[in-house]
Amino acid sequence: MKRILAAMLVAAALAGAAANARAGENLWYSVFFPGWGQTRAGHYGRAALFAGGEVVSLVAFVISDVQYDRAVEQYDRAKAAYLGATYIGDAARQYDVMREKWDDAESLHRFRQAALGAAVGVWVVNIVDRALFDETRVPPLAFAPRRDGFTVMASLSF
Repeated sequence: MKRILAAMLVAAALAGAAANARAGENLWYSVFFPGWGQTRAGHYGRAALFAGGEVVSLVAFVISDVQYDRAVEQYDRAKAAYLGATYIGDAARQYDVMREKWDDAESLHRFRQAALGAAVGVWVVNIVDRALFDETRVPPLAFAPRRDGFTVMASLSF
């Protein structure tokens, strides 16, 4: 986990050094949460993709982490029942339950690691996107406040 955090900080620092002032500001928004910098730059599709990917990855990680903890508790109970069995038939049955719970916990651990890797991957790709492909788009509609109301302006680009 320490290596992941260190890699994330190094990637953010290197990407920040390569960007100009406005792009750097958007980059730091993206470092804070994937997609936020893209939203500020006007890239709403990419912003939705990065933010959605990060949210899905983190939700999958949290759910699998809770399920993993439950599977470990079930394994511990099955192990205690196996070690406390006095009849060979009960011991054989509890051994099978214990192995099944071990396999469940191992599978959930792999899924949990994959979800964490996906979250970190989305975060890193998000930073690379902000650092390398930073062009701020002019929004198609802009609102300008005035004393007596506001003005709506439209822009076209080819």
